[in-house]
Formats: sequence, C-alpha cells, structure tokens
Amino acid sequence: MRIIITGAESSGKSTIAEHLGRQFHLPYALEYARFYLEEKGPEYDLELLIRLSRLHLKYQRAEVDPEVPIGIFDTDMINYKIWAEEVFGHCPGQIFEAVEQESSHVYLLCKPDLPWEADLLRESPNDREILYQRHLSEVKRLNRPYVIVAGDGFQRLANAEAALESLMSLHTGRL
Repeated sequence: MRIIITGAESSGKSTIAEHLGRQFHLPYALEYARFYLEEKGPEYDLELLIRLSRLHLKYQRAEVDPEVPIGIFDTDMINYKIWAEEVFGHCPGQIFEAVEQESSHVYLLCKPDLPWEADLLRESPNDREILYQRHLSEVKRLNRPYVIVAGDGFQRLANAEAALESLMSLHTGRL
C-alpha cells in the first residue's frame, strides 16, 4: 500500500509525510520536484515537467523499496497531472498513463485550511481551494480510498495520524 499525501500548495503535505514516516516508523519519500527546482531554479516547461514526473517515480523507488508493504509519499502522479493541466492546459499521455497505473495508492487529502506560506516555487495562492477540489475529484474518479486531513498545528498532525490508521485498517481488513 502506498499512502499518498496530496492536495494544493502550502497545505502541509511535506510536514505530514515526514511526521507520519517518523511517527509510524515507515519509509517515506518527499516531493522530488521541490528538490530539483530548489537546486536548478523555478523555471520549467512542459518537457521538464514530463522529465520531473519520471524522475519523481525513480526517486520514490530509491527512497521507498517497492517491496515494502507500506510506504508514505509526498504527492504522486495525480499532482503532475493536475500541474500539467493547470499550467499547460493538458496532461501528456505518459503522465496520464502513470496515474492510471498507481492502483495501490490510498490518499490523505490535505484541506487548504492553513495560512499560505509563500516561497519561490509556489504559484497559486488564490487557487488552493480549486486545486484541492481537483485533487479530490481525481481521487474519486479513480475510485481510490481517501481521508481528508484538516486542522492546524498539532491537531492537523493528530488528524493525519488518525487518518493513516483508518486507511491502514482498511488495507489489513481490520475495521
């Protein structure tokens, strides 16, 4: 099972992914595009976005052994799909196909109820609710399990822990 922390920009995804990995002693992978763009600069085009999506998958496999039963990931290919559609008006076929292949994914969907934290890579301070709804719609379209995570500070982390436990119990059949 791959537990994906997803949602709009500045919704606490990286903080939650790292916290849950440490709290539950699970392997985790943070968002690859952030590492790459912080190092190389924030400019990108569609060709680079496609390349980043491939590098993202490679990075995730290096950080979380595909053979481990449970891993935590800060975003997945849904993020690249929505990113391509929002910025370039369409999703390239290879990204769309990669989304469809991620069938073992379950989601913690972060509500954009935290204050916006600007940085050089974040682009959409006024579109967070729209992006959140796009993520929710995509997860529903794929008919994948999800739990919404909301709240601030320690409460958000506690809510994420409870959401993770809920998804893990669904996976193991313990309800």
